[in-house]
Amino acid sequence: MERVASIAATLKTYLDSLLRRDESGRLYVLDDELGDRASCCTTAEAACLYVLGGEAADLEKAAELIDDVLNRQLPSGAFGQPYYVKKGESGTIDIAEIGAAANSLYHVYRATGNEAAKTSLVRSADYLLTQVAEEQPGAIYKNPNARMHDVLNGDIYAAHTLGRAYELTGSPVYLEQIERTVAHVADRFGKHSPGWWPYTEQWDGSVGMGNSVAYQATIIAFAHPLLPLLPEPLRSRWLRIEEEASAIILQALQDGPNDDNEAPWWCRDWPNVAEISLAFSRVPHMPEANAYVERRLTEIEEGLDREGIAYFRPKVKSDDPERSPVTTTFRKAATFAGILCGIGLDPLADSAAANR
Repeated sequence: MERVASIAATLKTYLDSLLRRDESGRLYVLDDELGDRASCCTTAEAACLYVLGGEAADLEKAAELIDDVLNRQLPSGAFGQPYYVKKGESGTIDIAEIGAAANSLYHVYRATGNEAAKTSLVRSADYLLTQVAEEQPGAIYKNPNARMHDVLNGDIYAAHTLGRAYELTGSPVYLEQIERTVAHVADRFGKHSPGWWPYTEQWDGSVGMGNSVAYQATIIAFAHPLLPLLPEPLRSRWLRIEEEASAIILQALQDGPNDDNEAPWWCRDWPNVAEISLAFSRVPHMPEANAYVERRLTEIEEGLDREGIAYFRPKVKSDDPERSPVTTTFRKAATFAGILCGIGLDPLADSAAANR
């Protein structure tokens, strides 16, 4: 898409302004509002942005930034999350950080051959295997402190990570868990409301928190690259689910946010939920979905032309002086960069995987 390249060029200019080298000469990204190195997840997403376009100098930057990611990855294989953390405390761990970084690590390895990207991806996949839920072998705990319920979009973040690791290693242990997880999430579709997954379920199968456009889109977006890896009839079953779930989101966008279609109050700013655009890029044969992606990319391109990188300035204020910011301009820009890479790079990669 022409707009993908245009937006990527603007974001690269911003990203270039944040590149630094430490005393050992290692390249990293300074998150200026955080006042520290950018998180591993956002650094990986930024690195992938340099893969779009594929110029030699940009690919070198991408590879170097992933060296920094691997150097700071936790011994467990997880990534620390430094936002809204009390001063003096270590960052939290969350499956979303791993899932959001996985595609970037995969594409940087494919484009540069940098072994650090593959090593980091495999380490995060191996960590996820240690987090398989005792209560349901198809589920993955969202984080070590959130084992009391099943977060369904987190399950798919995990499966997505395992899928990208499988494509680079061929390890059957990843494939086995992918199939268990996709089958589990498929089984939960429509169990409470036709055409919906809830955001969370209790382990007895009851709803923990209800329907969510934002997290339904996350499931669609990050499950789609797994399709070439799934056996029949699970692949065909998931394609039908993907179609129905996407149609439900399209209807919800017309209805507007309410308690029935967006239970998590923090996700009701749908224009800024980039996962919706990524999800709809997976179903380009649906005219309304395709039109939404084109419209959102146009709005973002125009917003960047009008406001510059301030377009991504967080609306949430961080008023607690004892904590790091809830989020930052760089984090929001890097998150969108990761989504942009998914839109621009995944179709070719997934087509290649389907033909292998």
